[in-house]
Amino acid sequence: MNPLLNKFEGTRIILGTNSPRRIELFKQLGLPYEVIKKEIDESYPEQFRREDIAMFLARKKSLAFKSDVADGGIVITADTIVALDELIIGKPKTLLRLNKR
Repeated sequence: MNPLLNKFEGTRIILGTNSPRRIELFKQLGLPYEVIKKEIDESYPEQFRREDIAMFLARKKSLAFKSDVADGGIVITADTIVALDELIIGKPKTLLRLNKR
C-alpha cells in the first residue's frame, strides 16, 4: 500500500498547473488530486535575479488558491523560466513564435 495515501487521506490536493509533465509526475505518486489552473499576472519586478523569478511566480500562483484551501487543503504550483546568460526568454504565445526563436 502507498504510505502517502495514509498520510494525506481526506486532504484536498490541488495541482495548480496544466503542464502535462507535472501532471504525469503527480499521477505516479498515486494520490487523488484535482488539476485546477488559474490565470495570474506573470509579471515580476525587473530587478529580480533570474534565480528568483520562478520562485516568485510559483508563490504568486499558489496565493491565487488561498480561498480554495482555507479548510486545510494543499496546493502545489511551480514555474519554469528559460534564461540565456542574463536574458530571460519568456513563454512563446504561439508555436509560430516558438519556431522563430
